[in-house]
Amino acid sequence: MIDYDEMKQKLQSSLSPKRFLHTLGVVETAEELAKIHGVDKEKAIISAYLHDCAKEIPEKMKIRFCKEFHIPLDKWIEKNIELCHSFLGAEIAKREYGIIDEEILNAIRYHTTGRKNMTDLEKLIYLADYIEPNRNYFQGLESIREYARKDLNQAMIFALTNTIEYVKKNKGILHPLTLEALEDLKSKKGDQ
Repeated sequence: MIDYDEMKQKLQSSLSPKRFLHTLGVVETAEELAKIHGVDKEKAIISAYLHDCAKEIPEKMKIRFCKEFHIPLDKWIEKNIELCHSFLGAEIAKREYGIIDEEILNAIRYHTTGRKNMTDLEKLIYLADYIEPNRNYFQGLESIREYARKDLNQAMIFALTNTIEYVKKNKGILHPLTLEALEDLKSKKGDQ
């Protein structure tokens, strides 16, 4: 059994106050969505607490840790090192917080990019990160919040589409996992 107080204390000491507040918002949202969609509440809470545990590690340290932990830096991550924080976060969750549950580790690992064949827990953490109450307003936020409470797949389609449009508009680096996640969800929607 995870000691939430200990985990919370350790996280609070390693994150800025703003990032920790964001994390608490993700936990609150993940717990709510887990109840609505019948996802394991404990896994949702742990994943939410740890989703950004590597976010504020300095860039050079992220690169060093990725090499040390054998986390591949593909060409998209090399162009935008910030993308590696979720992959590195899964490894830190395992090494520093003792998380061994692959479902939790994958929810942390793919909360930024998404991927093909996401589990409900992965979708829930992606969305909780996206819509938590402290998130700065952006166009479409309220619609995604509404859909997240009704249909995880539809909410993911909206969120991924929104992310892709934002990244393209700002000439950012879009990881192919995000495109694969969107295409996968759209194809499954067509199967229904």
